[in-house]
Amino acid sequence: MSKITGEIITQAIASRSYKQPASSQKDARDLQISVDGMSFGLTTGNNTGGVSQNLYFDADASKVLLSFLKDLLKESKKFDQEIDTPIQSIFFGAPGTGKSFKIDDPEKGYGLKDVDESCKFRTTFHPDYDYAQFVGAYKPKKEGEKITYSFVPQVFAKAYAAAWKLYLEAKGDSRDSIGASPLQNDSGKDIQVYLVIEEINRGNCAQIFGDIFQLLDRISDGLDKGFSQYSIDADCDFATWLKENSVLKTVWSDYETKVGDGKLRLPPNLNILATMNTSDQSLFPMDSAFKRRFDWEYVPISFEGKDAANYQIDIDGSQYSWQNFVEAVNDKILDLTESEDKQLGEFFIKPDSGNVISKERFLGKVMFYLWNEVCKDEHKNGSFFRAKINDKEDFFTFQDLYKKKDLLKLFMDELLKKE
Repeated sequence: MSKITGEIITQAIASRSYKQPASSQKDARDLQISVDGMSFGLTTGNNTGGVSQNLYFDADASKVLLSFLKDLLKESKKFDQEIDTPIQSIFFGAPGTGKSFKIDDPEKGYGLKDVDESCKFRTTFHPDYDYAQFVGAYKPKKEGEKITYSFVPQVFAKAYAAAWKLYLEAKGDSRDSIGASPLQNDSGKDIQVYLVIEEINRGNCAQIFGDIFQLLDRISDGLDKGFSQYSIDADCDFATWLKENSVLKTVWSDYETKVGDGKLRLPPNLNILATMNTSDQSLFPMDSAFKRRFDWEYVPISFEGKDAANYQIDIDGSQYSWQNFVEAVNDKILDLTESEDKQLGEFFIKPDSGNVISKERFLGKVMFYLWNEVCKDEHKNGSFFRAKINDKEDFFTFQDLYKKKDLLKLFMDELLKKE
């Protein structure tokens, strides 16, 4: 048990009334609690061989103490899990499995939908994304007739400063006060900060993170649990902005004591969450050093309890179940590619209105994806772009779907064995 916890318990015990039980209470030797080398417990009046620093409680007082300890340990565990163990995860899976939704969903995900906007920062990586767009850079600004230059912070710099400010403001009250929530400062505001990176593998992570990569190593235990294991030197422009222009200037002395002037170190309340489509993993492959600094959470294809289970595809008046189609075509994709990377997620497409997906939307989004990403290079070599025409099975191309009447219905009937 920590020193702070020991002090709190000692103070709490000091405020309670207690008495030594009578020697006739032979069954009172059950409870022994050790705090910072000092034992507190129930024992009999004959204390021979006992611990000299014991405090003696009657039955009512011991119930109060036990209740207090249970609440205290619950809060302590919550603090360890949610403050000192930051989330640093990449959510990966087939396109359309709801990876971003999982991050936002308060019921089955991480609940960012309910997080205050000031505590979450979102960006999307792409091939031209770089360090300056991620962290910040000097940019020109016109002031009257003059052009001046100043550091313009980007998503990482903003999230970093916000997290440290909330952490330093909340540190004293959240750790030392009885009854205070460890997730909140004295005004009741959540101190968790989230940096969300969509499509993380569509950018060159080594280039984008640069030396910030070093900060991703977090301490796993001890008093500094959750902090970056190593600090780095901040770019001078970034360092000046942190000290003079960011929200940190109000708590700069505390930051300087904890991290150092001109230094960077991630606090334990800064969480980094990212999404990755497995179908796009060849754009910018991540090296193993980057991968191992994140936890990886697979988001499977699942229709259970989701609106997508009720989607219907309308093709010239005929209705086809979207779920049945996805399950059938995913089996075909697995057989053809021997991989799950190109499979369809349950939310790969959304209905035009209500729960109905139109033929035009289905052709342009789903069938084009299947042709272009899965079947084009396999045409007539196992491709599932085929249908029975005049009792003869034949292969077809994507443009045939627009040229030949009823071809899409024939394809769907064959795929789903629709009577």
